[in-house]
Amino acid sequence: MNRQKVFMTMHVFEACRKPLFTVLDGISDEQLTWKPAPESRSIGEICRHILRVDAWYLKRLGIEPVVSDAKAANREELVANMQKIHHQIAGVVEICASDDDLIVERKSLDGKDKEKLGVAVIHIAQHYLYHLAQIIYFRRAQDRNWQAPTKAWEEATHVIGDYLLGLK
Repeated sequence: MNRQKVFMTMHVFEACRKPLFTVLDGISDEQLTWKPAPESRSIGEICRHILRVDAWYLKRLGIEPVVSDAKAANREELVANMQKIHHQIAGVVEICASDDDLIVERKSLDGKDKEKLGVAVIHIAQHYLYHLAQIIYFRRAQDRNWQAPTKAWEEATHVIGDYLLGLK
């Protein structure tokens, strides 16, 4: 059984999720709730949004999420919730017996929608990078001396590029 695309999907997912935890490392609860403007989201709200979208995709794949929209009291709880749902997503991909499992249409929990696992996981990974840029911007706005994880971000974009160009 060929699992090359399963491996690629996992590699992209892992490369894109990893920097999220780097940017949350050492962040205070005050920094987590800071907003640059009243109508803006805070870093914590962005992370909860990421959790809700991850849960939404799992439901579209016919999977009950381990975390949906838990209001975390602090950074530790937020990170733990993010790790739980990321572990669940990775587990769904890892159990694929072949690449074909990535493109089978799955029914949502409510039976109204269909979604392909591979497409959903790649979309989730791209979603992480989109919000990672916002989180980095907010962290730097609060502390100009904070070192952004540009190496991890660049690694994620190189992983995606390598697979798209057939280099891996």
